[in-house]
Amino acid sequence: MSNRLLSLLILVLLFGGLFGIYYYFFVASTASISLIINGSGSASIALTSEFGNSYDRECDKNCVFKNIPAVNYTLSAKREGYTPVIKTFVLNRGEMKKMLITMDKEVVLTEQKQKKEETIATIKLKKSIQDIMETNTGWMILGYRTNGLYYALPNENGWNIFMKKEWAEATEIFKIPDGELTAKSLDIYEGYIALEKQGKTSFYSLMNGAETIFAFDGKILGVKDTLDNDTKIITSDTGVSMYTVSEGTSRPNPLYDDIIQLSSGEIVALVKKSSKEKRSLLSIADTSNDLVFLIGQDTRERKILLRTPKNGKMLRYKNGEILFVDENNETFTINNVK
Repeated sequence: MSNRLLSLLILVLLFGGLFGIYYYFFVASTASISLIINGSGSASIALTSEFGNSYDRECDKNCVFKNIPAVNYTLSAKREGYTPVIKTFVLNRGEMKKMLITMDKEVVLTEQKQKKEETIATIKLKKSIQDIMETNTGWMILGYRTNGLYYALPNENGWNIFMKKEWAEATEIFKIPDGELTAKSLDIYEGYIALEKQGKTSFYSLMNGAETIFAFDGKILGVKDTLDNDTKIITSDTGVSMYTVSEGTSRPNPLYDDIIQLSSGEIVALVKKSSKEKRSLLSIADTSNDLVFLIGQDTRERKILLRTPKNGKMLRYKNGEILFVDENNETFTINNVK
């Protein structure tokens, strides 16, 4: 074999080897990943390899990273108003991986603010009955609902309950006997006016004035509706129970300090940091925060909505808003649940 032919063969082998090395490390050792991201709005996606290389991109619902090294990665996804997501995964050589990124809205507590239209309506209605208030001692505001302002005026035997609509005369809707009324009852006991007499509390339905005395030990802090008209949620200083009105029986809930049922049928539940037994039953290790859970109606799947260092007293559900009441009776709105 001539020297020229031998040199050519060596060059072919050399270039072939170099191409093989290039193909192995830079072509065959790459892969791609396609991301599908739920929710709306742009999300900041960052892929960081095990060697520190980073690939960043702004993505909407779909995002593709092509021909990146086939190694181990950490993915982070951030979007305003959503909880950040961090995932780890492996890209194999030549792989076209597909991955769903589920981003949940960030649930936060904000100080409850009365809606502007509700504030204006309340001020107008209070002003419209100012003359009545000035000529009747012992009057009491019971609460505002979308259909009007409710208030009570004392009579010789008890109380007259009135409703005042804007641009209409006040209407007496029913009477209740003498006793100590709870101010702003309708904000505390949804749909009920609370009256204490002889050491017991009676609850009068806003619908028809019918009296209900809940056979219940402990001080009642709240009465809340469920999807079943015969079942009420009773929150007391001893815990929370499901109360069957027709039977006059209650069933304490051993897992949660308070619950509400949403119009969707889902349950929102509170577990206090001080409730050691409940936290043990639920295998909760976090002892620094009160926890608020969302529980599915059918699946009963339980997920944490909120962690807060505040000391919760109870939950309320008013006009579609989920409210968190702390031990100082300050009320906060739980935002972004849906």
